[in-house]
Amino acid sequence: MLFPKPSRGTALLEREHRKAALKAEEDAVIADAKRLDGFRCRWPEQHKCRGGLEGAHVFLHRGMGGNPAGDRTTVEAILTVCAWIHRRGPESIDGKQLKVEAETAQGTRGPCAYYRSTPDGWHMVARERAPFIYERD
Repeated sequence: MLFPKPSRGTALLEREHRKAALKAEEDAVIADAKRLDGFRCRWPEQHKCRGGLEGAHVFLHRGMGGNPAGDRTTVEAILTVCAWIHRRGPESIDGKQLKVEAETAQGTRGPCAYYRSTPDGWHMVARERAPFIYERD
């Protein structure tokens, strides 16, 4: 019994369609996180936002190969920050000089704690009681 050979380029087209569907799904999740954050940068310190808003994977990064399983891009794992804080500035989340930790099981939808790396270790910048509502010393 012979199996017909698939048309030339069929596998490539299927792979491109799968990647496009995954990208569209991730973009929708990131857009939802931005909407929930009120289209504002969540970094608590005053700074000049540069480069537009981005959805930062603050707990589990997608990695160099992306995230084929799609399990790392959830609304609870995405934090809305400007490009400067996310990856472009001299201190950034992707550069590992800034860090965000969830305070509850809600992930980034709940209160978070914000840290900056110094030669002495990690120092807390601010802690939220709720998103955009910060504790005072």
